[in-house]
Amino acid sequence: MNLASWLWRLLSRALAPWGELCWDVLLERSLLEDLPALHPDIEVTLRLAQPADLDRIVPMYSSDPWLYLGDVSRAPEARARARELYLDRLRRGELCFLAISGGEIAHVNWICFTWGDALPDHPIRLRAGEVYTTDALTPPAFRGKALHAFVLRAMLAHARERGERHAYTLSRIDRTDSHKGLYRLGWRECGRALYFLQRREAAPRFLWRQGNLEPLFRPPVPLESAG
Repeated sequence: MNLASWLWRLLSRALAPWGELCWDVLLERSLLEDLPALHPDIEVTLRLAQPADLDRIVPMYSSDPWLYLGDVSRAPEARARARELYLDRLRRGELCFLAISGGEIAHVNWICFTWGDALPDHPIRLRAGEVYTTDALTPPAFRGKALHAFVLRAMLAHARERGERHAYTLSRIDRTDSHKGLYRLGWRECGRALYFLQRREAAPRFLWRQGNLEPLFRPPVPLESAG
């Protein structure tokens, strides 16, 4: 761990009573370039998630506050609201890829074609030919088996077959295990953002930005131009 990451973690713990200090990395990859051949360390079957799968998927995300779309409360009504948020993703055309091993979900990953949840209060708005991958999750029992890179490659190949040309993804600075899979697939870092999200506030306070973060700060498309 470098000095900057160590200081960020130290400051994050100090500010935790008032909110969350986040340091996110935006990465990109051209889909016009070849994708390397990758294989997982266990046998899995890939398929797209259906609405019925959300009853298993949503509880998996609830253990990760950075990824989870809903309220971390375990109240049944909070879980029901979260399920609706993920169901809305499927309804608007996002695809959820599942790797299945022995009947268990070994990995989950999403790909978006119009917009996607990214920074708080700053969704990524995609242009023609662009995709965004997000919310890769591997349960503890299946980690260390190269599933992230394998599933992500299949997602990018699917997007390429659709005629898409460029991909973006967002990761936290401390998620080094996921970074390994991204770099194996040829992703390149294009920008970083350090921000503080105060409790009970939706909009973050940006403290520092570096590189090209333009895709995360595009204005909404006017309704008359949205087709």
